[in-house]
Amino acid sequence: MPAIQHMTKRRPILPGGSTRRAGFTLIEAALTTVIVGTGVLAIVSAQQAYHMKNDWAQRTGTALQLANELRELTLTLPQHDPITGATTLGPEANETDVTDYDDLDDFAGAVDAAGMGSGMTFSPPINAMRQPVANLPGWSQVISVENVLPGNISPVFTQPLGTTDLVRITVSVRYQAPAAEAPMTITTLSWIVGN
Repeated sequence: MPAIQHMTKRRPILPGGSTRRAGFTLIEAALTTVIVGTGVLAIVSAQQAYHMKNDWAQRTGTALQLANELRELTLTLPQHDPITGATTLGPEANETDVTDYDDLDDFAGAVDAAGMGSGMTFSPPINAMRQPVANLPGWSQVISVENVLPGNISPVFTQPLGTTDLVRITVSVRYQAPAAEAPMTITTLSWIVGN
């Protein structure tokens, strides 16, 4: 009977007399786990930042569109009522709704004795056709109308309504997220109208 030779695989001998082991050491496996884990966390963090920026860009676009809706609505209106002129500032007695407003000072809201309007808030927001914009919960438009000096249109130096020929209209669009305690102003748009 032939003799059975028992063969064993020998590890190669490296220079210096050491032998090479097959597989990974515990330290190599741990380092690999740390490197791969760091890469995965970086990708997740980048994706979260992308979603936050995308959400903000979407809100900013919506806010700018809502501000421009009010700008378009007021673009062709005279400063004061075509019939009564500047004798009645703010909405006239028969103008109870935005569909009745026929001049810019109507959008000033209630005007106090000093000639300053309280402004108006549209929630839900409205479009240039004076209709509520559907499917925008949490959004609102705040509009204010005030006179400014021809030589100084700074928002710091506002004048009582009916005292100058320049009117500044400012629209602030706000959004209140479902979990938020108060609305946040997303954008503000101002423009000057002269007689």
